Amino acid sequence: GSAQRLAPAARAAPGRRQQRGGAMFSSLRRQLTTLDLDEIFSYQTTKEVRMLDRRLGLLCWLIRVIVAAYVIGYVFIYCEGYTATEKGVGHVISQISGATYSTYSGSPRTWDAVDAVQPALENGAAFVSTQVYLTPGQTTGTCPSPSKQCTDNSDCTGRSDYNEHISTGQCTNSMCSENQWCPAFSDASVSTTQNHQLQGADTLSLWVKASIAFPSLDASRIFSTIDEEKPGAYSGGTGAGITNVVTGPSSTTIGDGSSMPPDQFTVGELLELAGTSYDTVKSTGCVLAVSTLWDCFVDNTQPCYPTINVQRLDLSTRRNGFSYEYAHYYRTTSATSTLTRDLYTVKGVRLLLSSRGVGKKVSLSAIMLQISSGIALLWLANFAADFLMLHVLPERKHYRTYKQERTPDFSDLRNKIAEVEGEKKKLRERKNRFANKYFES
Repeated sequence: GSAQRLAPAARAAPGRRQQRGGAMFSSLRRQLTTLDLDEIFSYQTTKEVRMLDRRLGLLCWLIRVIVAAYVIGYVFIYCEGYTATEKGVGHVISQISGATYSTYSGSPRTWDAVDAVQPALENGAAFVSTQVYLTPGQTTGTCPSPSKQCTDNSDCTGRSDYNEHISTGQCTNSMCSENQWCPAFSDASVSTTQNHQLQGADTLSLWVKASIAFPSLDASRIFSTIDEEKPGAYSGGTGAGITNVVTGPSSTTIGDGSSMPPDQFTVGELLELAGTSYDTVKSTGCVLAVSTLWDCFVDNTQPCYPTINVQRLDLSTRRNGFSYEYAHYYRTTSATSTLTRDLYTVKGVRLLLSSRGVGKKVSLSAIMLQISSGIALLWLANFAADFLMLHVLPERKHYRTYKQERTPDFSDLRNKIAEVEGEKKKLRERKNRFANKYFES
C-alpha cells in the first residue's frame, strides 16, 4: 500500500520541476523585454562651460601652440622622435705602413712598420714607437739601480719599497744595489742602454677600416668600410669634400656624414687633429682615441657614411705620455748557458680604435608614443587657464560659481534614513512582544 502511495508522488515530482523551470524562464524573458537598450548603450560625455574671457582663451591657445611646436619641431624633427634607435658597437681593423730610421753612435738603423709597431696585432688598438731604449745582454745578478739614488746605506734600507730579498742594502756609486737583471736600465747611461730616437716616425700611415651592425633593427644589414680596396688619404685636410669640425682643444671630427671621409692618416696628421705635434710627444708618448662614428637609417637603401673623431686622452697634469717595456729572452751558447735578455723600453703614440654609433628606423610605435605624449601635454593649457580663472583674476568668485557646483550633504540624509529605519525596527519589536503576551494570556 505504501509503494502504491509513493508511485503517484514520484510521477508528480518531474512535473513540479518542469513548472519551476518554466516559471524561471518566463521571469527571465520578462526582465529581458523590460531592458532599455538606450540606457545600456548610452554615451557619456563631459559637460563644458564656455568662459567668455579673452585672457583665458589667449593663455590656453598660447600654451597649446607651444606644446605643438615642441612636439613637432623639437621631438619629431630635431630629435627624430619618429624612429626606433639602437646603439651599436662595431669592429675596427688597422694597418700601419711606412719606414723610418734612428742613429746610434753614428750608425743608422732602419725601422719599418714591423719594428716600430709593437705588438704587431692588437684588438682595437695600435702602437707606434717614437723612442726606443735598448738594454742588451741583461743577466740576473747584483748591480746598482739607477732609479734608486742614495748617499749612504741608510737611504737604501729606509726606502718605503725596501725588500730584504731584493735589495742588498748597500749604496754603491750613489745607487742602491739590488738583485735584478744587470746591467739595469738607465735612460742616462749610454754605456749600458742604447737610445734610438726614430726620425720621421710621424710619416708612418694608419689605415682604419671599420664596420658596425644594428641587429635589433635589421639583422641582415652591416655598414662597413672594410671592403674598400684603396685607402682615402687625408693629405693634410686638402682632400675634396673633407669637413673638419673642431669639437675641443684636443678633439676634431672629420666629415659630415654626406660622403666617405678619409680613412688613412699619418701619425703627424693624427697628432695635429688632436691639438698637439710630433715634436711635443716624441720623447714622452701620448694616447689618442680614433673613433669611427655612425648615424644610420637602417631602412634607407642609400649608403651610410661615418665620421672620424680624433681626440687626445692623456691630458692629466700629473702624468701624461705612454710607455711600456718588453723583452726578448735567449741563451748565448747552449741550452745550459746563462739566460739572457734584451730589454726594450718603448715610448710612442698609443692609438685606441673604436667603431660605434646609433642605428635608426621609422617606427609606428614610436610615432604613436610621441603623439600620445603631446596630447597629454595639452592638459597643461587647461590647467593654466583654470588656475588663472579660479585663483588670479579679479572675477574669480564669479567664475567659481560656474566652474564649481555644490551638492546636498548626502551624509546627513543617510543618517536620517538610518534613524527612521531604527525607529521602525523598535516598533516591530514592540508589536511582536505585545502579540506574544496577548496569545499567552
